[in-house]
Amino acid sequence: MFSRWSNVLRRVTTAGPYLDERLSTVVLTLVVLVGICAVGYADRSATLFSLAPLYVLPLALSALVHPLRISLALSVLCLVLHNFLGPVGDAGVERIPRGAATLLGYVFVVVVVNRLGAQRRRLAELTLRQRDELAEEIQLAAEVQQNILPRSIPTVAGVEFAARMYPAKIVAGDYYGFLELADGQIGLVIADVSGKGVAAGLLMPCIEVALRMDAPRFPRTNDLLENFNDVVHQLTSGDRFISLFYGKLRPGTRSLEYTNAGHNPPLVIRGCQDPIPLDKGGPVLGVVPGSRYDTEQIDLRTGDVLVLFTDGVVEAQNPAGEEYSAKRLSGIVSSHLQRSAGELIETIRASVVEFRGTPALADDLTLVVLKSL
Repeated sequence: MFSRWSNVLRRVTTAGPYLDERLSTVVLTLVVLVGICAVGYADRSATLFSLAPLYVLPLALSALVHPLRISLALSVLCLVLHNFLGPVGDAGVERIPRGAATLLGYVFVVVVVNRLGAQRRRLAELTLRQRDELAEEIQLAAEVQQNILPRSIPTVAGVEFAARMYPAKIVAGDYYGFLELADGQIGLVIADVSGKGVAAGLLMPCIEVALRMDAPRFPRTNDLLENFNDVVHQLTSGDRFISLFYGKLRPGTRSLEYTNAGHNPPLVIRGCQDPIPLDKGGPVLGVVPGSRYDTEQIDLRTGDVLVLFTDGVVEAQNPAGEEYSAKRLSGIVSSHLQRSAGELIETIRASVVEFRGTPALADDLTLVVLKSL
């Protein structure tokens, strides 16, 4: 109810198109009539000078709200009221030119304001159409983006995968993917493009296409990212960057070779031990061409959980400004190691939402969980 009357008040103060259009029009009509009555009362009280020009104020408001014919009729009404209530001046034939001039002034103001109001309404309708078209295009971009993400999760003996992306806006700047490589290896990718929304989301297809084309050509993870770094720099001219983690899992031996390009280090959570951050690599992609990257390898044990995440998880803030942190993330996973990979993702997300105190996200939240069985 408060929101409804708030819209009415805004309509009254701006005479613009808002919700509750009928109620707003009724209220504005009352304002016009009260204004005419108020000027008439003041006109009756004045004896030394005419207040005929003040009728222009309610007439102008009427011209913004009502059809032209109604405002013209009110102009005649205002002239009649002034002749009856205003100070006595010229009589007889001499009042006709003065009345005609006054009416002409009213009509001029009403016509001009009515045309301006019509133009304003046309611009408002055009703005609404453009907004709807833009919203439709953004929604289409979001659907294309969702189609870029993996439609299925790899099924590998002894390893369980799960992944999920929760966009902060309609179009996200995060990415995750699984690449089927030679000898049964699985490529794991998680990335975060600088910025949010459509501008960041436009780079996601580049990540997908470049990795799928180049991953089979580079036997080592660091070689792939050194090449991809130069590609990103050419595409963005250094104006944007991508943080990315790329790993190659050999399911038979459960060994993971990886390179971290400035991304939040994924965590290997192993029972009661401290989490192991996978932080070997180099800088973010796209800033410095020709950058070199290191590679590292880790062997996963039975019961290990590997969590890949974007900064929308660990940098989520509560109302006090405290960050969620990697420590809190590892603690949540460590206390729920018996759960499946998919259940762990839902548990982490629920924990982040509870920590923030609202389901609304300030940044894209993406999780990839690998559980060694």
